[in-house]
Amino acid sequence: MARSLVIVGKKDAMRYVTACITLFNRGEREVTLRARGRNIENCIRTIMLLRKSFYSNLRIKEITIGSDRVLREDGRPRYVSFLEAVITL
Repeated sequence: MARSLVIVGKKDAMRYVTACITLFNRGEREVTLRARGRNIENCIRTIMLLRKSFYSNLRIKEITIGSDRVLREDGRPRYVSFLEAVITL
């Protein structure tokens, strides 16, 4: 079974909360949230809003941290941190 993925960006955290709620309402039991760089804080905020306001039984099944290698326009590599959290009901 493929996990549902929500990529967290710069938008307001409630947009990502809504996306997660939609996936859970469709029957998904597991949702993966992924954020890079400065958006990691928004990812954590999304998880906390889900737990505090909507799903008190929400569990964080797994958290993965690391860095992605991204090439700049001039061809040099740049490393960007990422956080991937798998949440379940």
